Amino acid sequence: MRVTTTKSKNAESFYITRSYVKSKGVTTSEVVRKLGTLQELSERLGTDRDGVMAWAKEQARIETEKYK
Repeated sequence: MRVTTTKSKNAESFYITRSYVKSKGVTTSEVVRKLGTLQELSERLGTDRDGVMAWAKEQARIETEKYK
């Protein structure tokens, strides 16, 4: 699993996504968990974007372990 971000005019959101191959060989991905926006996470964690990204990567690692 990996961390993906989307940026809009007002916010940047962080998600944990999982990619997989469907039965006919087509690849797709799905959102496993929405982590929150940069502003929400920065306030909650007391850090900047780099700190939020490090935290998000750790959360993705934990989700990967759960999935296995």
